Amino acid sequence: MSDFLRSGRNEAERNEAHAHDRIHFFNIRPLFAALLLCILPFPPAAAHEARVVIEYGYSDARDFHEGLAAVKSNDAWGYIDNLGRVVVPFVHRIPEAGDFSEGLAFVGDRFIDTDGRVALEGKTFEDAKPFSQGLAAVQSGGRWGYIDLTGKFVIAPSYEAAGSFSQGLAPVRTGGLWGYIDAGGRLKIPAQFLGGAPFSEGRAAVETRGLYGYIDLSGRDLVKASFDEAGPFRYGLAPVKLHANYRAWGYIDARGRLVIPHRYNEALPFSEGVAGTATDARWSFVNVLGENVLNNQYDEVRPFSEGLAAVRQEDLGGYIRAQ
Repeated sequence: MSDFLRSGRNEAERNEAHAHDRIHFFNIRPLFAALLLCILPFPPAAAHEARVVIEYGYSDARDFHEGLAAVKSNDAWGYIDNLGRVVVPFVHRIPEAGDFSEGLAFVGDRFIDTDGRVALEGKTFEDAKPFSQGLAAVQSGGRWGYIDLTGKFVIAPSYEAAGSFSQGLAPVRTGGLWGYIDAGGRLKIPAQFLGGAPFSEGRAAVETRGLYGYIDLSGRDLVKASFDEAGPFRYGLAPVKLHANYRAWGYIDARGRLVIPHRYNEALPFSEGVAGTATDARWSFVNVLGENVLNNQYDEVRPFSEGLAAVRQEDLGGYIRAQ
């Protein structure tokens, strides 16, 4: 998988003939499904054309956040607005540039503001995650802790690894196992998992015995650990992978029932009502019913964010908007 697509997901379908029989979530909740589809950007049962609004020209392109997206050109990162205008110049020659969140982005070893100026009095860190709920996980002296928007540590760097806060909890690793802490640094879900992701829609993917399942905010098992990989819940669905299938990725509902069958080589979480999916190395987007919503196909895609999606064609990245 290329750097362009960090969150890409694969999936395959063994029994296409029974696909519609397995979409239980929507069959038993037709009113909910109809209401949900009414508010999504892509109407059901209709494939649309996507328009390129920022031309292909970047060696890497990230999602838009707070009106800005990190893009790479000539081995340097900068930030553009949704019209493609350069807002932060291409001066950051670093492996990765972070997304803006709560007015700040992590580039290299420090945070910058939306004008590209160094923030937090120039404090430096070995690594960092985006700010969320007023806190950012940062690495200092080889350990992870959390700082506030002034750059002050509010949770001391004492963890082997850490993720962003979501729904009041953040995943942290200690003693080789993952658990969850609150904003006061108190361990709310004991460290017991081989892997742990941030919460989304009241659920978090966790790894036990080499397989992934989902827990709730109290740490109670909601979906049995039975998947080889698992992504976050969005719009009531989460991408999951089963290695046993040639096309390994499908989508489950909140109760763990398969609602979009295993028929994709890769699958992304839903965003703005659609999800990027790949079949035989070509990418497009599907809605919550698993229906293709774009006629266009791409070499790679990233999720829609703020109305735009980064896509790649022939080793160059640009941005599309659905028409």
